[in-house]
Amino acid sequence: GLASGGFVMTGGLAVGIDGAAQLGALECDGKTIAVLSTGLQCLYPRRQVGLAARIIEQGGALVSELPLDCPPQASNFPRRNRIISGLSLGVLVVEASPSSGSLITARLAAEQGREVYAIPGSIHHPGARGCHQLIRDGATLVESIEHILEALRGWQTQAVAPVPKATSEQAEHPLLALLHAAPHSTEALVQTSGWPLAQVLAALTELELDGQVCNEAGRWLARPR
Repeated sequence: GLASGGFVMTGGLAVGIDGAAQLGALECDGKTIAVLSTGLQCLYPRRQVGLAARIIEQGGALVSELPLDCPPQASNFPRRNRIISGLSLGVLVVEASPSSGSLITARLAAEQGREVYAIPGSIHHPGARGCHQLIRDGATLVESIEHILEALRGWQTQAVAPVPKATSEQAEHPLLALLHAAPHSTEALVQTSGWPLAQVLAALTELELDGQVCNEAGRWLARPR
């Protein structure tokens, strides 16, 4: 699987395919990151407490942007999806109805310049319709784990240089300077900066979490100083 191939799995700790994928990563001694829709002190769903503990024990992480004691709130479930996709090289959708939250994650992944993969299914199965829509919209059709490993093969050997940190004595972050000049797509930032794609994605994720940049319609914009 992907985890045994050295990749870290990222998910939302939800019951079903999400949690099963994270458990599968742990079963093959891999690592996984769970992005929560609650504060770290209000883990939800409670039935996943054991899985959460095991994630930490095996060197993974529980991540939340919310206050420690924030309880479950419906609006926070789709909001956290941008973090799941932002931390990932790509997003795989196994099953999704047309109204599934997985499609939100896939859309965000595409806007953030991540890869989007989808597994096709029967035309008679409602859970396959969302995947078929993604494939029609340009997602990569996946029939085996090898398809993903082949697409991501270069990532494991690609050296990622440390992302420069801006201080009060230094000029602003190089990518931020480019974005203050004009909006850029991820691909344009790679070409203009000369950085590897992995380094650009890591820097953009950090800048977005810091509230310095945002992504609109596939283009990155710097927030006002």
